[in-house]
Amino acid sequence: PHTHSSGGDQEENGMASEGGTQGIAEGSIVMPGDRIKDVSLLSANGLVQIGTGLTQSGDEIVAVQPGVIHWMTKVPGVGTRAWVDCNQKRYAPCLEDMVLGIVTDKHADDYKIDIRSSCGAILPALSFEGATKRSRPRLNIGATVYARVCQAIRDCEPELTCVCLTSKKGWMTGQAIFGELEGGHMFDVGIGYSRSLLDPNCPVINLLGKHIPFEVAVGVNGRVWVKSASIKDTILIVNAVKNAEHLQSSQVAEMVTQLVRFNASDT
Repeated sequence: PHTHSSGGDQEENGMASEGGTQGIAEGSIVMPGDRIKDVSLLSANGLVQIGTGLTQSGDEIVAVQPGVIHWMTKVPGVGTRAWVDCNQKRYAPCLEDMVLGIVTDKHADDYKIDIRSSCGAILPALSFEGATKRSRPRLNIGATVYARVCQAIRDCEPELTCVCLTSKKGWMTGQAIFGELEGGHMFDVGIGYSRSLLDPNCPVINLLGKHIPFEVAVGVNGRVWVKSASIKDTILIVNAVKNAEHLQSSQVAEMVTQLVRFNASDT
């Protein structure tokens, strides 16, 4: 579910503005009130998940925030997903978003998680792959959790789950996609920028991976978690990711090369 589809032919992607005017291509800038024709055109099977910055009005998708529109197809259990990238200060939870949270409170049946939204989210204690009442994760206050949003209803607390739709690896194996992230370092980035880090072709992540082995988890709520073999490498990765937010793709390679050289010369 991390892959962004590339902008292609408007008929193939099925997005067109009202009145038969020029189609809205993936990656185009939209403004509040811009309307997208017939929701069913966006997906061959008629299933469309509306994400951040969009709403549904009748049979149309309408932009409610300014930004860059994106969509991806063949999302497991969904079909097609559309959203608007915008650098808002506060995260607005949307269904199936992958988020990084911090445990702020715990109870017998659930945990309270800070996900940078207007209110905390709820993570049920048994919402882990393979968890039972006797065998389940025990999270402490302050723990970092990678989860997905499974319920996002206006005026209600969002609900999270650490059960993955595409993988059945149990939490006890240590190979589950979602769950507690131990060690490492978590830092904040722009909410709009965080989605671009999930792109398989993200320049800064791919370039860093050629020089330094590391683990990374990206939440679309504007948080990034990284873990490497040394504190020195972790600092380099954090600086590179933060710097890349304000650089063009062509400038990222030079920036990463300079940081790696400085890191090597300082050993």
